[in-house]
Amino acid sequence: MHTAENALDYDGIYRGVLPCADCPGIKYTVFINRNGTFRSVMDYLERDTKVESAGNYTWDKTGRIITLKADKESPVKFFVGENSLTQLDADGERITGDLANNFILTKANYALLNKKWNLVEIFGKPVDASQTPKKVAFIEFNDQENRYFASAGCNSISGSFNILPLGRLKLGQGMSTMMACPDMTLEDQLSKVLQTADSFQINGDELILTKARMAPLARFKGASD
Repeated sequence: MHTAENALDYDGIYRGVLPCADCPGIKYTVFINRNGTFRSVMDYLERDTKVESAGNYTWDKTGRIITLKADKESPVKFFVGENSLTQLDADGERITGDLANNFILTKANYALLNKKWNLVEIFGKPVDASQTPKKVAFIEFNDQENRYFASAGCNSISGSFNILPLGRLKLGQGMSTMMACPDMTLEDQLSKVLQTADSFQINGDELILTKARMAPLARFKGASD
């Protein structure tokens, strides 16, 4: 019988933002290794508090739920899905209510971060080198600063961002360096994408920014090291 344990590439790095009673949220990152070990980091936003754990995990008899066990800490259960971990309650049941989706961690949420994504298509049209003669157009999401940094080849644009459940993305108002550029067409288009996009997809080394998870606004390729 196919289960998450024997049919999925379940190892990897997962990220989500859990609800928090006295802070904006808890960035929760879980590293799952094939050898039965894990590491997790809970970063309390705006509280300068970070809690790290490590230990072993076990599968239940269905091969669909893992339990993380660290010394002197309560076990944490997750339902393992395709590129996702859904945190369960202490009884192994799904958490319900308006905030239920906030307990879903995904690999895409982590893969988005700390990587330079080069712009290759915008509003359905490919971007070529002649449009960015000085440097490659790109976007990057900095996990430590919670800010994105982007450029269309001339000005730099930056703003805050939040990764939300189910591939949704909130981008703050971008600030530009406001230099005069010979051709502002691509920069204006990129600014419009950043004002419009509210969701994203990652397929391999491709990042797609979308509106309501519908037609792509812009496509990016992960930059080679």
